[in-house]
Amino acid sequence: MVSMAKELSSEDFAALYSACHLDLLRYVLTLLPDRVQAEDVVQEVARLLWQKRQEYDPAKPFWPWARGFARFEVLMLLRHQNIRGKYFSEQLVEQLAEERVANEEQLSAQREALAGCLQKLDEPSRELLMLRYGRELTVQQLAEQRGKSANALYLTLHRIRQTLVDCVNRTLRIDGWV
Repeated sequence: MVSMAKELSSEDFAALYSACHLDLLRYVLTLLPDRVQAEDVVQEVARLLWQKRQEYDPAKPFWPWARGFARFEVLMLLRHQNIRGKYFSEQLVEQLAEERVANEEQLSAQREALAGCLQKLDEPSRELLMLRYGRELTVQQLAEQRGKSANALYLTLHRIRQTLVDCVNRTLRIDGWV
């Protein structure tokens, strides 16, 4: 349905989209197990949102409107590639989408807590996490770079992750989430 409201300017659209881009990627990753596919879906959603921007009602929140496009695109991808049996059924995707929406506030609090906890880590630990998960280096690659055994790095990463889990849980308890 086309809104009678003033059409969204390119700058306003760009601001709204960039504010929710990472949330879109997180949402799609909830529904698709493959990061490359998820990024492709988000790219297609950006294109569709741009095409349909004149249909957006600026009086309503942008995020739910964009999320609807993402949900539809995930379902279309699953149908198109006929991989429902390999990955998730449409029913499961629908259920995951609903649960993701229902838990958005808590997930946001967890992300904020994690960001704060990451800042509390020492620099070598943050760097190791960034290399492992940000740049997606394997533990074997990191071990070779650092002249350590893969087992030693697995143990180090486990300890860092446990420290983060404990910190996030403490933060959420203090903030009243747990």
